[in-house]
Amino acid sequence: MEQIGLAIIGSTGVIGKTHIDAIDGLSSCRLVGLNARRQGPLYQQASELGVRTYPTLDDVLRESEIDAVIIATPHPSHKDIALKVIESGKHVLVEKPMSVTPSESDEMIKAARRSNVSLGVLFNSRFRRQAQLMRELIDKNSVGKMYRANLVTAMFRSQDYYDRLDWRGTWEYEGGGALINQGIHAIDMFQWLVGMPQSAIGVLRTLKHRIEVEDYVSAILEYEGGALGTIQCDTVQAPNKQRIEIYGENGALVMDDWNVTLHHLDTPLQEFLENDKTVRFIPPESTSEIFELGIEEGTHAPAIDDFCRAIQEGRDPAVTGEEGSKSQELVAAITLSGCTGERVSIPVNRTRYDNLIDQLKQTRRLPDPSYYPLQND
Repeated sequence: MEQIGLAIIGSTGVIGKTHIDAIDGLSSCRLVGLNARRQGPLYQQASELGVRTYPTLDDVLRESEIDAVIIATPHPSHKDIALKVIESGKHVLVEKPMSVTPSESDEMIKAARRSNVSLGVLFNSRFRRQAQLMRELIDKNSVGKMYRANLVTAMFRSQDYYDRLDWRGTWEYEGGGALINQGIHAIDMFQWLVGMPQSAIGVLRTLKHRIEVEDYVSAILEYEGGALGTIQCDTVQAPNKQRIEIYGENGALVMDDWNVTLHHLDTPLQEFLENDKTVRFIPPESTSEIFELGIEEGTHAPAIDDFCRAIQEGRDPAVTGEEGSKSQELVAAITLSGCTGERVSIPVNRTRYDNLIDQLKQTRRLPDPSYYPLQND
């Protein structure tokens, strides 16, 4: 099949360079040209790579050799760029998070449907071997019906990390903190594995950093059928920790810093609980299988490859706009809950959330953490 011609918007940033490296090894696509705000570094970068320079977005959209655009700019700009690209009839692959609010994501999805173009979201963690393995084990019912799931995505960011760029750590330009930016990859992977909850209760804090947005979050998730989940997400923790636990009737699936273990119960939990008459305090016996997959680098390449092959084959990419918006929906529910003291149903009320973001942009801080009585939305 003919290679998909790509352009990168925001090519001179760290993520833009990651995309360039990823595209270099793919047969499904080729890099046609680059666009970035900083013109000097842009021209130098394009010259070194031997590709075209596009000073403006309009220049990109007029190029007939470009079939699809990768948006690698900070996420507050994603919606406006994506809508222009979609209107031009070109396909769009947008970096995480998809946008700032669910209503913005809705607008992008509707526009892509109207124009009949592909809209993908680059959640490359789904393409890790560990994520693919966990998805496969869940699909095989290895864990059984879930009753509990937990996510810890805890990272460290220095104050200097926020101070280096004006948009970081602000409600006006980032639209959130640890949840929507640093934790969004893990949150997407978590909901991809266990599904979307019906409601969320969140607690948000600005615990350590001199920023407007949250750097520490705890949330309780409620799923259909009574299952519960938790999310712990922060940028204040040392050492870092990435962990997912999924407990079901047949056993448990645990990912701890990308090491995956499957625990299989010899007797399903409910059956053992109701029928065992011998030992009151010992759970059913289990066997454990450890999968040593190693640390994986370069997961942007398979994500971009899937998107380009989806265009060639006339199918949806693995992470469509609809799929990519789910983690943003969950982030919005936790944020709205944390700022109002209410249990928030999913999907969130778009008007309420947009009004909340407008309020936070004006106050430039989280609401007073004095506890409000918990209410239902």
